Amino acid sequence: MKVFLTELTMYGKTYAGPNIIAENMDTAIKAAEQNGLELVGELDTIVVDDSGNSYHTELSFEETIH
Repeated sequence: MKVFLTELTMYGKTYAGPNIIAENMDTAIKAAEQNGLELVGELDTIVVDDSGNSYHTELSFEETIH
């Protein structure tokens, strides 16, 4: 399973949306469309540094998939 990141726009502002857990991008795209979300990337890695701060990286798409 993979983790796909989404966004949603409400009241003229864009917010981080819920993550979609899916086997592949095609399934994630369908789930995003059915829920009014924009698929923006696939979560790739979470890195935690020595101070406990964590950072995620994502595999971004060339353009937002609606």
